[in-house]
Amino acid sequence: MLSYATSTPFVDWPPDEQGGEDNRGITLLPTIDYRDGVVTIITPYQIDDVEVTIRDNQGSVLYSTVIPVIIVQHSIVLPDDVDANKYSIQIAYGDIHLIGFF
Repeated sequence: MLSYATSTPFVDWPPDEQGGEDNRGITLLPTIDYRDGVVTIITPYQIDDVEVTIRDNQGSVLYSTVIPVIIVQHSIVLPDDVDANKYSIQIAYGDIHLIGFF
């Protein structure tokens, strides 16, 4: 699944059909927000064991961490060297892998 960082929740596409053609369900995914060196992950549900990886434009890992649990939101203050060279962010949990670009 490929998604871009945004302040709007990611949505699975195409939506899963549930209950016939006129009733489509959507899956809400976490939102990643970036402002002034702070990355905030906002989620509509609890997620466990979230792997966060930030890479530069060459694909080298600048920052990597595992957050045991996120309930509603979690913020990460980036070190100056990571903030200056950031290019993409990936979050992964369970079978979900999302990537966004700064």
